[in-house]
Amino acid sequence: MTRTSSPPGSEGGRPALEIDVARTGGVAGMTRRWSAQPPAAEAPAWRTLIDRCPWTEIAVDSGRPPVPDGFVWLIRASWTGSDDAREAEVPDDELVGAWRELVDAVRDWSGRPTSTQRRGR
Repeated sequence: MTRTSSPPGSEGGRPALEIDVARTGGVAGMTRRWSAQPPAAEAPAWRTLIDRCPWTEIAVDSGRPPVPDGFVWLIRASWTGSDDAREAEVPDDELVGAWRELVDAVRDWSGRPTSTQRRGR
């Protein structure tokens, strides 16, 4: 049986997957960042979520003016042992469906306590 879509496991202490999300814009023009580095055991579920996002359908320049004070989401996903990193710049009004699920999952992951925090240190 050949495995073609599963990401490789952690190599050399690096996470199997890394997903970075940055939200820019808004009234204050601030940038917020979140990141998730799930372990190899959780990588297949994350890879499925990543694959559901329409990476090739996001228009680089839609020709429409930017929304004043609107957010733009910068999303990047990469995995160990692969040159198939994906990047997208998604306007806030297009952050729906699989995009929203991926961003929410990364934000939730980023808010999880670390093992040190869970032990009360």
